[in-house]
Amino acid sequence: MNCPSVLRIGAAAAASLMVLASCAEDDVTEQRNQQEIPLDGGYQPTEADAAEPEDNDDAPETAPEVAQVEPAEGFEDIAERIEELPGEAEALVVEDGDVLLQLGHGGPAPLASVSKVYVLAALVEAVENGEVDWMDELELTDELRSLPSGTLQDQADGYTTTVYDAAHRMISISDNTGTDMVMALLGRNAVEQAAADFGHHDPELLKPFLSTRELFQLRWGLPELGEDWADLDDSARLEVLEEVAEQDLEITSEDTSRHDLDDAIDWYATAEDVAAVTQELAARVEDHPEVGEILTANPGLVDEVDDEWWDSLAFKGGGLPGVVTGTWHAQTDDGTQRTVVLLLSTHDTEGAPDHRAELFSLAVDALIAGTDTERDED
Repeated sequence: MNCPSVLRIGAAAAASLMVLASCAEDDVTEQRNQQEIPLDGGYQPTEADAAEPEDNDDAPETAPEVAQVEPAEGFEDIAERIEELPGEAEALVVEDGDVLLQLGHGGPAPLASVSKVYVLAALVEAVENGEVDWMDELELTDELRSLPSGTLQDQADGYTTTVYDAAHRMISISDNTGTDMVMALLGRNAVEQAAADFGHHDPELLKPFLSTRELFQLRWGLPELGEDWADLDDSARLEVLEEVAEQDLEITSEDTSRHDLDDAIDWYATAEDVAAVTQELAARVEDHPEVGEILTANPGLVDEVDDEWWDSLAFKGGGLPGVVTGTWHAQTDDGTQRTVVLLLSTHDTEGAPDHRAELFSLAVDALIAGTDTERDED
């Protein structure tokens, strides 16, 4: 893969870590982590699972064996290894406004569940405007039920929870049903407006902003309605979504596969767009500590590190067939910040588990390169 690159190595950066404890049983969490699910949140460590799922007696598929990943040695090594990945990769590392690493063509890329940061952005704006309170109650209905990742899809109709809890699950365990519950509260237009307000270079690319259930229906449940999606304008797409809304969700995760590629039906943004919304959300933490709690609950680190230079680490990851994405934002109490955005789109679905392991390992390297922080050798 030939990608133009910009390399500049600078100092360190990051912020304060607030973690909510898990309410889920470890064995249930491990089972969910091993399942092959079509729309997920990247790395899901046990500690990040803040859900309260009912037991799932379905036998999970065995997770593919993943090759061991060696740490990279600095930004040049990180760049070389990203360029070796099959497909199209976009990478951006920014520290206090200075670009430390930039790879790719700079164009829009599929986001998968990283798109959920725009739903969180819309929620923050609604809270700021006094339209929503974090402790407002949401009710699960069958029309809002989606597929995993997450746990809320396992709850019964009429199950209630708070806006805060649904948003927390949306980010920390990439709960798709929680995402759709928050979206239904805010409205599609509010999420689209938030994308513009939080720095997306071309918000039209996200219109109409799909719920996760709509994505599942267009790609797997009702593929005949989604087959011409790339050729439709916004108005025609909304008409299709009206048809989708009239249909039951009759598929399960077993009806999907990581080999089912469809780049047309996804959410699109550039690495710079993702960095912008990630940084703007971090800037709202002082006024809305709930945002910090939500974004830092799952740090998205595949390896532990010693003497981390940051005080807080925010993360949102994503995955769809052929798509692996992640955004990390580290910050110190005195304001030093480093943002890492990695977006990969590949047709090599057979090697997807290895590509994800490589990309998320390189994210750790990008967070600590040029600092005194090292990976934990234990």
